[in-house]
Amino acid sequence: MLDKNPDQRTIQVNEAGKYLEQNTLSSILCKEPFVKAAFLSELIKQIETPIVYIDFDLLYTGYCKAGIIEKKENISLFSPIKDDWNQILEKVLLMISNKKSVVIIDSLNGLYNLLDGKDVGRLVNTYIMLLAFVARESNSTVLFASVGRKKKQEGWVLSPTGRHILDSNLITKLSVERHNSELQLNVL
Repeated sequence: MLDKNPDQRTIQVNEAGKYLEQNTLSSILCKEPFVKAAFLSELIKQIETPIVYIDFDLLYTGYCKAGIIEKKENISLFSPIKDDWNQILEKVLLMISNKKSVVIIDSLNGLYNLLDGKDVGRLVNTYIMLLAFVARESNSTVLFASVGRKKKQEGWVLSPTGRHILDSNLITKLSVERHNSELQLNVL
């Protein structure tokens, strides 16, 4: 178990959608990138609304292009690089402002790596809050996935950088682990 919080609940993958719809903003925390990809793939199978998938680490895109994961027709897949990030962000904001959607940011680690400068943390938080603000207007959901670890004194941090993960009571948080061949989700 990732967290010794007595209020933590373990849920099944098929229950994740209802938890993720409780708030406009949700966080998926995994210790391993392949567990993250497996969970997101299973979650996407359950979602009927349009999905805007922003793939910074290219793992999901690679699986789709290799035919390992089937790309559903309701997915708009973006693989930003530094030069086109602002144009992609603008397009995503327009898409979600017009129609209820699910935005998946995969991964928060990748967004940090895309940007540079001393205020990169503030910039990442600003992008996420902008997406959440526009999403709230259309009853959409923004989900950001991260590879991270739990530190006793600091809470969840990104691996391997140790950057803190955006946290608020208004964010639904799930941690995902693989036990044997099953995914285990914990509501944090």
